[in-house]
Amino acid sequence: METLQGLWVDLTVGVQESELAPSFRQSCKLTYCSGAEHLKEIFSRSNKAFDFVCFDYDYPDRNGLQLIRSTKVSRPSLPIVMFTVQHSEALSVWAFRTKVWDYLVKPVANQEAERCLATLLQVCAHKEAQPIRKVISTMDKIPQEILFAPIPDDCSLAPALEYIERNFRAPIRAEDVAASCGLNQFRFSRLFKETFGLTFQNYLINYRLREACRLLENPRSAVGDVGFAVGFQDPAYFSRIFKQRLGLAPSALVGQKPSIAIEQVFEALPKIAL
Repeated sequence: METLQGLWVDLTVGVQESELAPSFRQSCKLTYCSGAEHLKEIFSRSNKAFDFVCFDYDYPDRNGLQLIRSTKVSRPSLPIVMFTVQHSEALSVWAFRTKVWDYLVKPVANQEAERCLATLLQVCAHKEAQPIRKVISTMDKIPQEILFAPIPDDCSLAPALEYIERNFRAPIRAEDVAASCGLNQFRFSRLFKETFGLTFQNYLINYRLREACRLLENPRSAVGDVGFAVGFQDPAYFSRIFKQRLGLAPSALVGQKPSIAIEQVFEALPKIAL
């Protein structure tokens, strides 16, 4: 099978690359894009001629769908493939009326992925003979289930930060933290990332590491005990994630105050008072 050049726009809340159908990873050379601003930068600076662009969602919001619209308007001949975990007839109808080439619900079966790739190959094989398409000026409205499901204006994430402060030593489930804010898990995760610029799980890990650094200032600290005290149940994982994010093993900080570089890692952590 010919290698296709694809642009993969990740608009999911968490890391979803592992959900990609193997056929796409094996048969395509993919350029990954992390969001709207990154997409704009790639289109303005890249000299690559992409054969297709994929928009990868969990539960898409209005801004994410508007990004498909603007891409289709600016590049009407570029095939768009949409991935989502949301089962919605209205959303799939909107996608096809917006001229999305293919609409796939995750997890995607290999057979479906191969079918999609086969049609994309056919498009690429004949694109030289295709007339240039006109820009679409009118499109269907975004489905009401997407358009009218905003985060309430009075919603606050302060209960989530307070919940973590009280319970970080014990196992924490995202759905329990979301419930403390009166949100479901998907809406909570998206709002948290949009508000603070990092996922809830990354915030929780950084919060625990900051507390670990504080405990390690005691020269009598035992690394394994410190890890367990701040919520890491696996000592090996604690040491690995500590070194990965802070650049040194936790044992190197025993009896030491964190360096300025380490303190800067934690400066961006949101405070309780929002």
